[in-house]
Amino acid sequence: MDPYQILGVSPDASDDEVKQAYRKLSKKYHPDANINNVHQEEYTEKFKQVQNAYKTIMDNRKNGFNNQNYTNQQSYQQSYQQSSYQYSGNDQNAFNDAAAYINARRYQDAMNVLNQIRNRNGMWFYYAAMAQNGMGNNATAVEYAQTAVQMEPNNFQYMMLLQQLQQGSSQYRRTQRTYSSPFGNMMNCCYTYLMIQLICGCCCR
Repeated sequence: MDPYQILGVSPDASDDEVKQAYRKLSKKYHPDANINNVHQEEYTEKFKQVQNAYKTIMDNRKNGFNNQNYTNQQSYQQSYQQSSYQYSGNDQNAFNDAAAYINARRYQDAMNVLNQIRNRNGMWFYYAAMAQNGMGNNATAVEYAQTAVQMEPNNFQYMMLLQQLQQGSSQYRRTQRTYSSPFGNMMNCCYTYLMIQLICGCCCR
C-alpha cells in the first residue's frame, strides 16, 4: 500500500505536513490510548502501518527521491514485481520459490508468487500467512493460518505457526496487564503470608 495513502497526505506534501499527519495518526492508534478498546487489535495493526509508512517516506526522501519520482518508482516496482515471476504451472516449484522469498524477507514477492497459484490448499495459506505477517498484516496472517489448520488439522507446522501468530497478537495485552498492576505479585505474597500466620495461630491454639 502507498505510504502516502496510509498517512492520508499527498506525495507533494512537505516534510512538516508528513510529520503532522504521522503524529496525529500515531496518537489515535497508539496501543496505550486504546486499552480495552474493542478495536484494539485493529488499531495496533494500523499503528504499525503508520510507523512503517512514515519511515518509508522519510528514508526515501533522505536518499534523494522526490515525491513524484518516488510515486512513479513505486508504481513501476509494483508492476515489475507482478509481471517478473512467470508461473510454470508446477505448484511445488512455486511454493519453493515463495518459501525462498520469505526466507529472504521479500514478502511482497512471495505473495506475488502465491497469487498466481490457483490451488489454494493448506500449504498456500501457510506460506501466505507467513508472507502477510512479514508485511505487517497480522490479522490477515492469523486468518490464513487458521484456514491452513482447518484444512490440515494434523499438520504440526501449521499449528505451530498459528500459535506463534496468536501469541504475537496477544503479547501486548499480556504485557499491558502486567504493567498496569505493578504490585500484583507483592500483594499476593503478603496475602499468602497472612494466611500462613492465621493457620499457624489456629494450630497453636
